[in-house]
Amino acid sequence: MKRWLAGLLAALVLASAGAPGADGVAMVLGEVIDRADLAPAAGEPARARRLWDLVWPRMARHYVEQNGLAVTEAETSEALAYHREFDRKDRAQRARKLEELDQRLAAADLNAEERAWLEEFQAVLRRMARRDADTDRLPPDPARKAARLAPWIEMWKLNQALFERYGGIVALTRFGPDPHGARAAMVADYERQGLLRFLDAPLRKAVLALLNARPALVVAPAEVDFTPYWKRPIPPSYFPDEVPRQVEKRE
Repeated sequence: MKRWLAGLLAALVLASAGAPGADGVAMVLGEVIDRADLAPAAGEPARARRLWDLVWPRMARHYVEQNGLAVTEAETSEALAYHREFDRKDRAQRARKLEELDQRLAAADLNAEERAWLEEFQAVLRRMARRDADTDRLPPDPARKAARLAPWIEMWKLNQALFERYGGIVALTRFGPDPHGARAAMVADYERQGLLRFLDAPLRKAVLALLNARPALVVAPAEVDFTPYWKRPIPPSYFPDEVPRQVEKRE
C-alpha cells in the first residue's frame, strides 16, 4: 500500500511540473512561458510582441526538426560557392570602376560639382579595396563562414516550406519574401494539435492581431518566389558603363 501511494505521489509531482502556474501566459510544446518572461515590455502590444518573440523560435525549431529542414553540408557548400564567385566578380567590377574614375579625375575639363562627386565615389571604392586587402591577410576560416550562413539557409527553407503547406499572403522584406499568412495559419494549426496554448485570452487576441495585420509590402500572388538568392544567377554589373559626365544636382 505504501509503495502504491509513493508511486501515485511521484506521478502527481511529475504531472504538475509541466502544468502552467497562475502566472503562465502560454505553453508551447510543453514549455510554459510566464508573465515574468515578458518583462520589461510595457503595454499590451509590446507584451504581445515579446510573447510572440518567445513562442516563434520554439515553433520554428519544432517544425524544422519534424519536417527534415535542417541545413545540409551540400547546401552550405552551394551557398559558400555562390558567395566566393559573387565576391570575385564584385571585386573585379570595383577595380574596373576605380580605374575609370582615376582616368576621369585626371582630366582637366571637370566642373567643381562633377569633380566632387567623382572624388567621393573614388574614396568609397578605395576604402572598399583596403577592406578587401585587410580581409585577405586573415587566415581563411570556412567553418566560421559556414556557421554564419547556416541560419540564413534554414530560414529560407523554413519560409518556403511554410508557404507551400499553409499558403497565405507573402510580405516583402529586406531579407526576402516572408510567409506572413502562413505563419498565422501555423499558429492555428499548432493550437488545434494542442502544441500551443495561450493561457491569457487578451494576450492571445493581441498576438493574433499582430500576426494577421497586413504587411506594409505584399508580394503579388503571381510573383511569389521563395528561390534563395544563392540559387539565382549572379546579377550583372551594378555600376553604369561609365560615370555620366553631366552630374545632376543632388537633393
